[in-house]
Amino acid sequence: MKSSLPLRPPALICSALLTLTACGTFANSDSPAGADQNVVISLQFSPRSNYALETDDALVLSQIGCLETLLTYDNKAGALKPLLATKWTQSNPTTWDFTLRENVKFQDGTALTADAVVQGLKHVLSVEAPPRAFNKTVVSSVAAVDGSTVRITTPKPSALLPFRLASANTGILAPAAYTSSGIKPIGHCTGPYKPTSEATGQSISMERNTTYWGGQVPLAKVEARFIAEGATRATQVQTGESQIALGIPATSLAALKGDKELVVSETFTPRTTGLYFNNSRAPFNKAALRKAVQAALDLDAIAKSVYNNGAEPAIGPFSPTEPWAPKGMQPVAQNLDQAKALLAEAGYAPGKLKLTLLAYTERPEFADLATVIQANLKAIGIEVKVKSSDYAGIEPQLLSGDYDLTLLSRNHLVDIADPNGFLSSDYTCEGGFNISRFCDPAIDKKIASANAMTDATERNAVYAEVARYLEENAVTVFQVHEQTHAAYRAGVKGFTDDPLARYAITTAVTVAKQ
Repeated sequence: MKSSLPLRPPALICSALLTLTACGTFANSDSPAGADQNVVISLQFSPRSNYALETDDALVLSQIGCLETLLTYDNKAGALKPLLATKWTQSNPTTWDFTLRENVKFQDGTALTADAVVQGLKHVLSVEAPPRAFNKTVVSSVAAVDGSTVRITTPKPSALLPFRLASANTGILAPAAYTSSGIKPIGHCTGPYKPTSEATGQSISMERNTTYWGGQVPLAKVEARFIAEGATRATQVQTGESQIALGIPATSLAALKGDKELVVSETFTPRTTGLYFNNSRAPFNKAALRKAVQAALDLDAIAKSVYNNGAEPAIGPFSPTEPWAPKGMQPVAQNLDQAKALLAEAGYAPGKLKLTLLAYTERPEFADLATVIQANLKAIGIEVKVKSSDYAGIEPQLLSGDYDLTLLSRNHLVDIADPNGFLSSDYTCEGGFNISRFCDPAIDKKIASANAMTDATERNAVYAEVARYLEENAVTVFQVHEQTHAAYRAGVKGFTDDPLARYAITTAVTVAKQ
């Protein structure tokens, strides 16, 4: 989820949302405790692909309590748990059977059946650009065994297929949601909250699903607003225009933490910000040049100043506290003399390189981060021009390889809750999100071998080896391991800032009488 459209003034948003009972915030003061609770939540990213489930739009539908998957990943337990499927078994190394939960209905009243699940999963497989978590390179076929059993086969032995069925991209919608003009989620989810209307690119309105299979749904109505500007999200939760705001920028934390009416959460997230290079063309096809940039950056200062001590200098793609991080790694310390020597080794004299750095506005800290990078590289004789826009404005350049270097904040468990998904998509020759244009068949082989390993310790050793290679060869200059911050009104209970960005409005969320 990395894009947003310009905001409308509040008055226009209000007039567009005709199904809501109030403008700005939902008023709870006229309702008895426990009844007709309403919430406004400010989200960081907006749907931009007509809710195509193969895109990050699936995460939006999951966050707002609409879309559900067969399985879910419990962060605290570090394990998969049932959701729309209650059981999953591997009958042979390439075959998995998923047993569906009984008596589940879509919000349009039709039943959740194996045929409906198969239709949805086949749709995701058949699109022009299938998701990194679920595509024909990792899935051979999907079929209904009977009315409540779905069988999925893989081209090679896979211990990780169930993790893929916990990805939001494999969320299940009713057959009527799939139309010739795109996905229509309104009325076709299975989740606790039912979308009723939307102001395109601005917000979506929901009401409780009174027939939800999971039991009682506490909130009567929910409005999710898509607000790219971090400062605006912070302001809205502080003024009470929203009750929950995700993705609070570091620059807003001090003011929000000082407000007694708010709770500010801080959660470790498997997210690392990196400076990504186009490894396929000059100048970053030379390892010496990439290492020169790596040595020029002051990661410690970046973590302390840009992130206001809300991040740690990176040791690679994975934080040192994660089980798949390489042992004994330390952040690369700034060394300008070494950086200048590496620049010369790469064949570039000071002042000869003029590069463009891309950054996107949905990450407000990127403006300051780009300025620091610009200054650090100027110190070794590399001129950097910064180009900023929303993510939608730069993504075509990234995917086509038409760029020099870019900032990217990447959650390495968001595709599937195992690093294999991230490494396969970002750092294999045919990876679906290999914007680095990095290709090494030996690395491909290592990552592929982990997919069949049933022993997590063995898999983690492979991931650590690959991570060490990426760091030591400066394929990407990993800069900081991040924490995620959310803010919510003190009356909100049961909200958890999901480090994997899948859930926000759940049946645990309630709001006290205002």
